[in-house]
Amino acid sequence: MIRKILKGIALFLVLDIVIILVYGFVQYPKAKGVQHFTAERIINAPKDQVWEVISDVGNYHKVTAPNINHVEIVEGEGLGMKRVCSAPDGSSWEETCTLWNPGKEFQFVVNTQKEDYPFPLKSLSGSWKLEAISAMQTRLFLDFSYEFKSPFLSGYFLSMGTEQAEKDTEFLLNNWQKIAEK
Repeated sequence: MIRKILKGIALFLVLDIVIILVYGFVQYPKAKGVQHFTAERIINAPKDQVWEVISDVGNYHKVTAPNINHVEIVEGEGLGMKRVCSAPDGSSWEETCTLWNPGKEFQFVVNTQKEDYPFPLKSLSGSWKLEAISAMQTRLFLDFSYEFKSPFLSGYFLSMGTEQAEKDTEFLLNNWQKIAEK
């Protein structure tokens, strides 16, 4: 009886691995090369007011989704600034500001080469851009580009990660909108 149970568990585990590998193979074309995750939001507030909210990069953890619980600026401000973001599980990563056009846009590049970088990504960067629609309306556009270390196995993470990124981004945009429209 125990032998049958162990065989059943082993078969179940083998089937799970096969399903993950097949799914990864199917998703491989989607996970190969640099990918983009984008989002945008119209905020009913002047561009300068929206900039003040989104450019407060040291307090990002106060408005973002639960995957970031602390941010520390460790060097500089604006272009060249370095910050460390930490997750609730204790993992952390370093980001460097590579573009800073006050009132318009900024970009951070994540140091994915660091030995303790916690995610299966070869590269990751994020851009935040503002565009005035009118005196009281601003379009906020986010563009995150990323590349998986191993596209084959990352096909599995692509669909899971996209779903989580959509939820987290919606949460962040909702919070920024509430703050900017006050």
